[in-house]
Amino acid sequence: MSPGVSEDASKVAIGVTEALKSTPAVLAIVIFNIMFMVLIGWAQHESGSRWERVANKALEVCAVQLQAK
Repeated sequence: MSPGVSEDASKVAIGVTEALKSTPAVLAIVIFNIMFMVLIGWAQHESGSRWERVANKALEVCAVQLQAK
């Protein structure tokens, strides 16, 4: 009987953690990169929300100006 996907994944995870135990600098770089990707994703989400608010405000101002004419 062949091992399942979860068994293979656990073997890979164990191998990776064992390899990273011997090289703490690589572990620090991996953790930093994950934190950096989360930060960039959050910044992009906030930037998109800001531009959505700007666009809605611009449309609101244009609608008010059209109604005034």
